[in-house]
Amino acid sequence: MENAPYEGGDRRERRRRQQKARRRRSLIIGLVVIAVAAAALAGVVVLAGRSPATGAADASSAIAAATPASSGAAAASAAPTPPSLSPSPSPSPSPSPTEPPLDQPTKKHPLRVYFGGDSLAGAPGILFAQHGAQSGLMKVSTDYQVSSRLTYPDPVDWPAHLQAQLDVGHPDVGVFMIGANDTGMPMLSDGVSTMYPNKKWLAEYQRRMRKLVTIMLRNGVKRVYWVGLPVMPDSSESAKARRLNELFEDAASHSPDLEYVDAYDLLATKKGGFIAALRSGDGVHFTDEGAWRIADAVWAAMKRDWRPAQ
Repeated sequence: MENAPYEGGDRRERRRRQQKARRRRSLIIGLVVIAVAAAALAGVVVLAGRSPATGAADASSAIAAATPASSGAAAASAAPTPPSLSPSPSPSPSPSPTEPPLDQPTKKHPLRVYFGGDSLAGAPGILFAQHGAQSGLMKVSTDYQVSSRLTYPDPVDWPAHLQAQLDVGHPDVGVFMIGANDTGMPMLSDGVSTMYPNKKWLAEYQRRMRKLVTIMLRNGVKRVYWVGLPVMPDSSESAKARRLNELFEDAASHSPDLEYVDAYDLLATKKGGFIAALRSGDGVHFTDEGAWRIADAVWAAMKRDWRPAQ
């Protein structure tokens, strides 16, 4: 019995220590919660962005960062560009129109199509025109100029020639294919002669290609389809074709009104090899079957760009 007061005091002391420990744990947990909340709030502020002038959060940038990118030139001009938080790991997707650019054609209101280029554009353009006549949905003007090129204005000065054709036909759609005669020709870039595959040559060639596209778009053409070069029987010529195709495709990736139509894979084996049955005796121009493949690819691309019938 003499030990009872002592034992009771010991129990009370243990309870005080336990209560103190619980309060300490509660305090620590509370501090952790506050720290986590503060970090989350700071993250929101960083994502929202701040104006250098005022330090205020830019709400439009936050919305743009959280919303899938709108397509088309109109959307791009209306929405502010969000701040760049880190370098993009991959190229931006190719721009595309905000809505299909072409009215669905009817026999009463067919599409007016200009199909131009060098001699490689000849057979595909002719067969494409036949398809348009049979369906009644297109009126196609074919304009292939043998041995023509973008590197030299002989036998055709393409910018001037194209402008004259557009003044007469007033097409809704432009299709163009050229390049087979170009890689062996010099070009003047800033007054200096340069040869393929010099970077200045490549840049100047793409500039001239873009110029033709601009001429068409400024003259009422709603959509341009640029057909790439096909695989060639010689591997070195195939490599040149692929390099020019890269220029064409790159230009299309920066313009919502220009579409690149691939002809290389279309006329090659699964391993990228040459298919003689699709080419004429010279190995460059097309048989009817090869030409139809290109004509059908252009037709399919156009149909994807039709607005639904009203």
